[in-house]
Amino acid sequence: MISLEILKAFILSPWFFASLFFWIFVCVLVIILRNRKKSYYLFFPLIALFRTKRLNKYIQKLGRKAPRFWRIFWTIGIFLSFAFMIFSFWILFSNIFTYIINFTEPSTGGDLSSGLNMEFAYWILPLIFLYTTHELSHGIAASADNVDVKSTGIIGLGFLFLIGFGAFVEVDEKDLYSSKYSKNTRLRISAAGAHINIITVGMIFLFITISPLLISPSYAQTSRVTKVLTFEEGGFNYGNITVNDNIYGIKKNGTSDYINIDKYKGITINSILSNKTTGINCSVGDILNIKVYNSKTHTHSEKNVTLGPRYNIGIEFNYVNDTAIKIFHNTTSNQYVDITITEIDGININRSAGITLEKRLTEINLETINLTTNNGINYSLNIKLEGVYIGFQSLGSYMYKNGIGKFLTNLFPEIITKQLSWFFILAFGLVIFNLLPLFITDGDRMVKELVSWRFGQDYKEKKDKKERFYFKKENKEIDLSEYRIEKLNSIKIISEEKIIPNLKTEIILGDTNYELVDRIGDGFKSTVKLNIKEDSQLKEGALIEIDYEYLYDIKKRKKSMVLNTIRIFALFIFIINFGFLFSQFGFSLFGISI
Repeated sequence: MISLEILKAFILSPWFFASLFFWIFVCVLVIILRNRKKSYYLFFPLIALFRTKRLNKYIQKLGRKAPRFWRIFWTIGIFLSFAFMIFSFWILFSNIFTYIINFTEPSTGGDLSSGLNMEFAYWILPLIFLYTTHELSHGIAASADNVDVKSTGIIGLGFLFLIGFGAFVEVDEKDLYSSKYSKNTRLRISAAGAHINIITVGMIFLFITISPLLISPSYAQTSRVTKVLTFEEGGFNYGNITVNDNIYGIKKNGTSDYINIDKYKGITINSILSNKTTGINCSVGDILNIKVYNSKTHTHSEKNVTLGPRYNIGIEFNYVNDTAIKIFHNTTSNQYVDITITEIDGININRSAGITLEKRLTEINLETINLTTNNGINYSLNIKLEGVYIGFQSLGSYMYKNGIGKFLTNLFPEIITKQLSWFFILAFGLVIFNLLPLFITDGDRMVKELVSWRFGQDYKEKKDKKERFYFKKENKEIDLSEYRIEKLNSIKIISEEKIIPNLKTEIILGDTNYELVDRIGDGFKSTVKLNIKEDSQLKEGALIEIDYEYLYDIKKRKKSMVLNTIRIFALFIFIINFGFLFSQFGFSLFGISI
């Protein structure tokens, strides 16, 4: 059953083991911090958050060391982030149109060899780096504008299966969104994380660009042979060359100069065989001399390979069994068919005896092949010579040239190249996602600030509001959600009776037990300070209901409608893009092979 296959693939995926390790680590920390409840928040299996104030001084010191520089730096980030936000919408729209125009049948997914399939070892460190620098940037930007950093820490999100994790910086949101700070301050702080991620994308792109210059002094490029086709499989060089042979030089038999493999200059085996490389011209029947380094035996040698014909037969097929092939696609007419073939030129197909269509195609000067179905119907294939065929499969690889390369091993360039590639993909993807206005992103905060600036504020109307909080003895100040409080109507303590279930009692506090204060210093009183004695009978966790009157921004509804419209639109195109990706790559998109 497919559900069991998905479950098995889920359990065997690297993400599962990473998630398991994370939640075990969380449980250990919770036990260690069991007497410091404010240091963590756990809502298993969705979120785990651990706070500390040890990094606060370091972040504030860094942000306030050169505040003018930082403000200019983060202001540039505002414009850069808005530019990339527009680019994010453009690239998602482009993906939609490209998918519609070039529609292909959805994949069943699940092959880990997919180019989009993530490799755990290559993206774990980039993700930690990206999340951490992103959050630290928010903290530094806040400190540069004298916004207090409340705490720092680590966070993990997901549903059992870990989705995201990294560091975070927590600022006083009530303070930040008061009239005490300007919209520019809020924009600088909101854009800071994306700004540093954009810079990271640029730096990684630069490293990818110059990586050939850094690798070439110690390594030569090769094409590593991964499979040699037998004659029955359509090969010409079985026995002439072996798996793990690294080809680094090629010339025609009888010529003097070798051409070195160099993919950065466009010189590959395919380019040579396609006659796209200057200095060599390949034809059917030619013998090529190749320089080979074997990565298993660490030996150098010269070998000869023969070039056979590469035909276009106009069909795609696969083997039903050892005695029949199934033609499923006529590439000439671009029609999907279902034809079972049992004979080639009057001879029964028998893979075990070496009688195959591929072997028939190794013959030179073929023009026609006759095929017979299991029902006795005959078809004639017109064969067209398209070029030469070497009969083995290979991948780009490297061979060390000196002691440094030998010390780092031949795998080093591949690891670095792949690491930089995944780093770029993850960083670029994070920028695209984070700058979309999707409720939880920095792009949402930026658009919210832009909408607020466009429509302005108009506090003309008064409204009543009730809010409930849980009493904490160490915290006698309660921040209300609104800012411009006119007066407090009442404060009630609501508690349940132990003797009679579901019966609640209400105690109305007197005016002397509380006062309305301006905690954040913006000129408006929006914090309730409780004047309750230490020996009070009020218990920890008691429910407090505060009824108050406040000035209402009559433009708030219009701003909310505009902002939510933008959010829904962004979410819509994001979901469409994700759906397209999932239809093509299936569960391999999450590193799960089924």
